Amino acid sequence: MSEIKATVGKWVVRHRSWGAVLVICALTAQSHAADGDIIASMTAGRIERIITSFQDVKNFQERGNNVYRFEVDGLKVLLFNKAETMQLAASFSGKITLSRINEWNRTKRFTRAYLDNDNEPMLEGDIELTGGVTERNVKEWFKTYIASLKAFQKHISPE
Repeated sequence: MSEIKATVGKWVVRHRSWGAVLVICALTAQSHAADGDIIASMTAGRIERIITSFQDVKNFQERGNNVYRFEVDGLKVLLFNKAETMQLAASFSGKITLSRINEWNRTKRFTRAYLDNDNEPMLEGDIELTGGVTERNVKEWFKTYIASLKAFQKHISPE
C-alpha cells in the first residue's frame, strides 16, 4: 500500500491534480473494502458475485422475483432474496422418518430440516441483514449452509 501512496504522491507533484488522486484513492479503498462493507439489503449483482465465487456452485440462474437457482454437488438449491433477509432451501427426494428429521434439528445449528407437504425432506437456512452485516458474514453463512447441505444429505441417506 505504501508503494501506491508513493506513486500517487509523485504523480500529484508532477500534475497537481487532486481530483484524480481522490478518485484513485477511493477506487483503491473500495476494492480492498468489499468484504468489510456494511450492507443492510442485498442486490442481484452482489448475490451473483458472492454465490458464483464458490467453486462448488454450478449453473447459477436468476429465476425472477429475487429467486435464484444453482447446484452444489448435484443438489438443487434455491436462494430467496427479500432485500433485508435471505433464505437458502434445498429439497431432497425420498422418505425419511420424522424422528430422523428431529435428530438433525436437535443436534445441528444454523439450519432447520422438516418434511414438506409431500413428506419429502427440506433443509433451510436464513440470514437477517437488517442492521447491517458484512459481505464476509454473507459468505460465511453461505459456506455454513453448503457444509450443512452435504452433511444433511449423508444424514438422510439410508445406512
